[in-house]
Amino acid sequence: MNDHLSLICHVNLANGFRGGERQTMLLIKALSKKGFNQKLIARKDSELSKRCQSIDGLNVIETSLFGLETFSKIPKKTLLHFHDSRSFPFFYLCNLLNDSNYIYTRRVQRVPRVNFISKKIYRDARNIICLSSSIRKSVRDSFGENTNLTIIPSAAANFSHEQKKSSQIRQSIKENFIVGHIGALDDSHKGQLRIIDIAKETKKNQSDIGFILVGSGRDEIMLKNRSKDLDNIYFAGQVENIGDYLDAFDIFIFPSRHEGLGSTLLDALASGLPIIASDAGGIPELIEHNMNGYIVSDDNHQDYLKYLMKLFSNEDLRRNISDSNKLKSLDFNTERMANSYAEIYKEIL
Repeated sequence: MNDHLSLICHVNLANGFRGGERQTMLLIKALSKKGFNQKLIARKDSELSKRCQSIDGLNVIETSLFGLETFSKIPKKTLLHFHDSRSFPFFYLCNLLNDSNYIYTRRVQRVPRVNFISKKIYRDARNIICLSSSIRKSVRDSFGENTNLTIIPSAAANFSHEQKKSSQIRQSIKENFIVGHIGALDDSHKGQLRIIDIAKETKKNQSDIGFILVGSGRDEIMLKNRSKDLDNIYFAGQVENIGDYLDAFDIFIFPSRHEGLGSTLLDALASGLPIIASDAGGIPELIEHNMNGYIVSDDNHQDYLKYLMKLFSNEDLRRNISDSNKLKSLDFNTERMANSYAEIYKEIL
């Protein structure tokens, strides 16, 4: 291990623990196994900070949202790896990024804001890591061809599961076929109202299909109110045992309205779940229509229903897709992701 590779400082100031924070932790853990000594600047008492405290060779530095004092103490020769963007403008205005080496992993599909500060931030970065080609296109369209961009997809978390707990989840609902969804309950992002529409249709058809939504978020009350007359949709809330739920599902539904890549999809792939998903952002880079799942265009819940009933009625089809997805998921592992980042670190340092 070269000494200069101990000068890696990750920055993620999110307070919650969603896909980006899980991917930050997975990367740090994988680099730790390779002998990297790292720093992590995280929000004080955040879930990310708590979960990373025990990682070998990692110094967790807790700070406030902006952490001016914390960043001013980081040696200039340190390579800063930003995993979220909320503090970028503040850092730049305070001259904290001047003459610093930094890279940024962009995880969202939406078009970046373009102004004087954002242009400087993106163009001065040593590298902008994009999870998918759709994210790369949005950044390139915004900041031009001279922006240094590299695609490194996320990795599957490889959640463990206990068969007994998965069986208990299945027994807790009255339907025998389970359609699962995992994500923040935010319809403007994850599109859960589409799931409620599909649940209404299957209820009309008297199909033996139940829907489990795992997660919490700002739209939780609204979604529960919109589905209060349905007895085939279940809200599991925020859970620790995600692997147990993935193992309990028969198929996975992911109707996002925009999505950089969708790290949860990688976990569904690794669990061998057939997937029905929207064609938003980087999702079609994971799901090949009619091969390892089904892609639905726009807001067409009838197509969701059509593919759902196709999978519901054909166990052999589900088994074939399951085998295909388990194989495909091998391409999205933490070793591959860590090696890709390590090469960028070495090149810069």
